[in-house]
Amino acid sequence: MTGTMDNIADIADIHCIEFVELVTEYLDATMADVDRIRFEHHADLCPGCAEIVEQFRAVILTAGALRPADAAALPTETRSQLIDIFRSWRSERS
Repeated sequence: MTGTMDNIADIADIHCIEFVELVTEYLDATMADVDRIRFEHHADLCPGCAEIVEQFRAVILTAGALRPADAAALPTETRSQLIDIFRSWRSERS
């Protein structure tokens, strides 16, 4: 990021909050081309949002490596807490 006013105006085309909401759509490759271009342009100019994409990729990679035995190995209380957190998160997003 060069920090010029032009770059600030460019990334203002998509706000960071909107960017975060679109990460899954981007990673699933279901985003329209024009939106993908705006998304990638913002990521190129905004280090914080570029880091968010990398964090999502790391979570997907890690979660994809988990097996049912991994969940079964968790203490029952921990597993219940995680399920409650996930359900709460889902209900807030609905």
